[in-house]
Amino acid sequence: MAENLLEVNELRVEFVMPQGIAHIINRFSLSFEKNSFLGLVGESGSGKTVFAYALLGFAKQPGRIAGGQILYKGKDILQLPEDELISTYRSKEVGLIASNARAHLNPLLTVGKQLSTVYSVHTGADKKKSTQRALEMLEIVKINDPKRRFNAYPHELSGGMAQRIMIAMALINNPNIIIADDCTNGLDVTVAAQIMDLFLNVIEEQEASSIFITHDLGIVAQCCTHVAIMYCGQIIETAVTTDFFKNCQHPYSRILLDSLPNQVKKSGLRKTLNEKIDYYHLPQGCLYFDRCPVRRPECALKEPSLKKINENHYVKCNYPPDSEMSKGEALPQTREQEANSE
Repeated sequence: MAENLLEVNELRVEFVMPQGIAHIINRFSLSFEKNSFLGLVGESGSGKTVFAYALLGFAKQPGRIAGGQILYKGKDILQLPEDELISTYRSKEVGLIASNARAHLNPLLTVGKQLSTVYSVHTGADKKKSTQRALEMLEIVKINDPKRRFNAYPHELSGGMAQRIMIAMALINNPNIIIADDCTNGLDVTVAAQIMDLFLNVIEEQEASSIFITHDLGIVAQCCTHVAIMYCGQIIETAVTTDFFKNCQHPYSRILLDSLPNQVKKSGLRKTLNEKIDYYHLPQGCLYFDRCPVRRPECALKEPSLKKINENHYVKCNYPPDSEMSKGEALPQTREQEANSE
C-alpha cells in the first residue's frame, strides 16, 4: 500500500454568524498518499477553500476549527502551538497557491521582498542568500527579466505573472505538499494553460505531492492521479482518476459528469447543481437527500457510511447506483415537499 502523507479525520469547521452557526466543513475525512496528485472537486460553496486553509491549521474569521484531526506524517497539526505551525509546517512542509493572486500579494512590498521574506523566515537565511533564492525561483517559474521583476510591485504585474509569483512563493521552501486553490481561475484560457503546464513541471521537478482544488473536471481528467468529490463539506467519493471517469458511483458525481460541456446526453438532473444549501440547518441523515435522484425513504434518517468499491475507490452513499438495492423503488418526497403538503 502507498504511504499516507496526510490524513484528515472527521474535520469540522464552523462560521459563527449573526444568524447562527454555519457548518461549512462537516466530518470531512480524506487520506492523501505520498507522490500523488489529487484533484479535489466540488461546486462553488462546497467548502473547498475553507478546507484548504484548514490544512494550514487555521480558519479565516469568523471561522473556527471545531473538531477533528489533520495528521501530517502521523502528527496532528491542530495540536501544535502557533509558533511551531508557522516555523515548521506552513510554507516549509505545506505550501498554498491561492486563487486571485493579486489579492494575496502585499501591494506595498516588492515581489522580491515578499519572496525573500518567506524564505528567510522559515530557513533563517541571511539577506544575500534569501535574495539569491528569490531570484532563482523567479527563473524557475519563467518570469522574464527576473532581476527587474524582483523590484516590481504587484500592481505592475499581469494576472498570469502574479500567479507565477504565487507559485514561486508556495514552492520557495520546497514543501512536500502543494495545495493549489483554483490557481487558474480568472485567467485567459491561453495563460491558464501556460500556468497549468508550469505548475505540473515544477511539481514534478521538486518531487512534491499536490492537492489541486478545482471545479473543472477536465483538468482533473488530464492531470490528476486521484480524484475526491466534495459536497456540503464532506468527501462523498474518492477514486483513482481513470476509475472515477469510467465508473463513478455517487449520484452527485454522475450529475457533475453529466454537466460537462462536451456531454452529448443532457439530463434534467443537471439543474440540481445550482440549488442552494442551507449550512445553518443541515438535515439529519444523508446531506444529499433532497437533491438525490436515487434517494430512498430511509436516507432521510440514515447517514451513509463509506463503502468500498475496490482497493482505491470509496463512496459515501447508502445505495450506490450500480447496486441492486438502488433499483426498483419510486422516489419519496423531499423534506420541502413533505412540509408543503402538510
